[in-house]
Amino acid sequence: MKDLIFIAGAPGVGKSSVASELQKKFGSPCFEFGWIPEFRKRGEETIPYKEEEGIAFESLTFVVKNYVKHEFSNVIITDLEDARILELHKNFEDCKYILFTLTVGDDKLLKFRIQNEERSSKYRDWEAGLEINKKILARELLPNEIRIDTGGKPILDIVEEIYKYV
Repeated sequence: MKDLIFIAGAPGVGKSSVASELQKKFGSPCFEFGWIPEFRKRGEETIPYKEEEGIAFESLTFVVKNYVKHEFSNVIITDLEDARILELHKNFEDCKYILFTLTVGDDKLLKFRIQNEERSSKYRDWEAGLEINKKILARELLPNEIRIDTGGKPILDIVEEIYKYV
């Protein structure tokens, strides 16, 4: 059992679908970073995106660590920005966590997935999505990271693969 399970990757790789199925399998809390409210104003002052994202990340960190403190396990977190993924080992060094980074090795398939209107995400910038995927594939593995190519695999097969590590 892990305290935290992070699901990361480029748009279109299946993060939300995998996180949803893992939540069903484990019966544990699941947090998608995008669910944290964005407040771009503080009174009359507009808050820069970077500051607002930092506030949201601090809030998420507090909430998930509170779940761990109350002995929840396999708390699932997805949809963090890549800069946050690169720093997980610093922010969660006091937790038992594992990072699953989902990728797609086939650019045509990833482009198709990103452009698919049936996706829950409204993100459609396939060129940026392909670039994010390429950067992930080019970097070395992070601490506690396991990469899984989701191309052509049913979601439940991916969930079973993840389950073996948790």
